[in-house]
Amino acid sequence: MRSKKGWVGLLVILPVLAIAAAGYLYYRYTKQSGFNVGGDRSEWLYVYPDMDWERVADSVGAVTHAPLLSDLRLHFKHRAKGSPRTGAYQIEPDMTVQALYNRLVYGMQSPVSVHFNSSRLPGQIYRRIAHQLMVDSLDIATAMNDTVLLHYVGVADTTLVYYLVPNTYEMYWDSKPEEVVKRLAKASQSFWDNERRLKAERIGLTPYEVINLAAIVQEESNKVDEYPMIAGLYLNRLRMGMPLQADPTIKFALQDFGLRRILYEHLRVESPYNTYKYKGLPKGPIRIPSIDAIDGVLDAVDHHYIYMCAKSDFSGYHAFAETYSAHLRNARAYAKELNKRGIK
Repeated sequence: MRSKKGWVGLLVILPVLAIAAAGYLYYRYTKQSGFNVGGDRSEWLYVYPDMDWERVADSVGAVTHAPLLSDLRLHFKHRAKGSPRTGAYQIEPDMTVQALYNRLVYGMQSPVSVHFNSSRLPGQIYRRIAHQLMVDSLDIATAMNDTVLLHYVGVADTTLVYYLVPNTYEMYWDSKPEEVVKRLAKASQSFWDNERRLKAERIGLTPYEVINLAAIVQEESNKVDEYPMIAGLYLNRLRMGMPLQADPTIKFALQDFGLRRILYEHLRVESPYNTYKYKGLPKGPIRIPSIDAIDGVLDAVDHHYIYMCAKSDFSGYHAFAETYSAHLRNARAYAKELNKRGIK
């Protein structure tokens, strides 16, 4: 039979053991470090709407090879309430179990960087954005062409895509298409500040017309430093009432972007984008232009050239001319070099 002294000792020891066990568990669940191998870099955890805590733990293990995955499972099993919040979460070096749990349960996600470049076709932009967010490209396309939404965000035309400014943007991974549109529309409005609007006004164009011309300028050359010269040439043609006669618009009309030589048969294509047939700017932009191309138009060089032709040295630059006879000489030199190289 246990003595009274023995019972007292047990009653003293048990609380101590309980406190020690609680402290150990607290240490394991909240103080031990590192989900990442080496603990020297961050990893991203993506939580989808249908994921439960067990699947989240599996995902943590998949992206970090977490040595404490069993602890994480146990922690989620005993502590987790409800469902983990959808979103993208950054797991930092030496992040604790408790810290990660807090982010997941409260939806404290980190913004992701969404980047897209200047692109030829809207579908390329839609897919690029969808690839970086938890959205469908078709839903992005629908939102960018929603006239009610566009009116709300202050876009006058029927689509937002040509107003987009190719850049990197921070957004939440689970952003809705409408939120994406609002974010990008706001960025476009910030881009078209008073300075750029005044520049557009000085050359007699609206921001949308600047974008339209910038798309042609960018397709004409891959030399950024030549954009202002090319823009100046097309502005001269517009002021004279002369057709732009821009070869990139013919490629767009034919949807044949690999054409190396534009022939007379190509110029007969019936399209509002055929700037050999119709004066003025085409129906709309033939690509989503870069910031460099837009600024190249806004900073167009004031000169008297109305003709240009690719240089025969294949440097990528153009030979400019004020007269048609001078232009023909440049064109013959370039055609001769094309024939010499067997380019058709």
